[in-house]
Amino acid sequence: MARLLEEMGVDSVICVDLHNPLLKGFFSPTVPVDHLSPGPVAAAYFYEELYGIGDDDDSKEEPKEAPKITIVAAHENQVFRANGFRNALQKLSGNEDIRVALVSDTKSLWRTQSPNASMPSVHDKSHSTTLVGDVQGRKCIIIDDIINTGGTLTNAIKMVDKSGASEIYAWATHGVLHLPGNDAPEKIQEMDCLKYLLISNSVAIERELPPKIRKLSIAPLLAESVAKHLHSESIRSMMSVQTPKSEK
Repeated sequence: MARLLEEMGVDSVICVDLHNPLLKGFFSPTVPVDHLSPGPVAAAYFYEELYGIGDDDDSKEEPKEAPKITIVAAHENQVFRANGFRNALQKLSGNEDIRVALVSDTKSLWRTQSPNASMPSVHDKSHSTTLVGDVQGRKCIIIDDIINTGGTLTNAIKMVDKSGASEIYAWATHGVLHLPGNDAPEKIQEMDCLKYLLISNSVAIERELPPKIRKLSIAPLLAESVAKHLHSESIRSMMSVQTPKSEK
């Protein structure tokens, strides 16, 4: 795909949350690739939701006690995203007690001898899922990059709920839920322990989504990145989270 784009005359690329950041390496050195992460934008959304920012602007009551929050990586490949999300939320809230947990999915494969010597050996598989980290009595935000069938997410939600989380939320950049035959939205809606799933609008979804799936527009992020690129300005500065003025 990188070669195809280059042959078509593309001389610069802006990507949104690649499944593997190393995919940038498929482009030639002469084609700059900027990799945008909407994680800080989602962190700002959850900051306003969980900390009650903007609920009562005219209220002069003392600020609420900081909630106990754990960011949960849906699987091993999401740990770096969970850490980035935690860092953004920490900077916004000033709360250092935001922890990271991990749903570890372990698969084992071994060979056993077939009872019949003329038959080939048999491969046996074992599968285990473990939650690593503290979620007991804490508000948890599960992090993934893509939601398609919803299997990984629903498994993580069940694990976190079983481990005693007080509230469960989820964030995924790409909601690949546009096909009519995909029943993942209905499965997610049926999960009583889930408050809601937040996805970006990186994938156009014409179908109506259930109430528990919310969409976050990343249009401002893309617009600013394009504008900075046209003016030869650094896009890296966009990824730094600024503390809201109301909190200064």
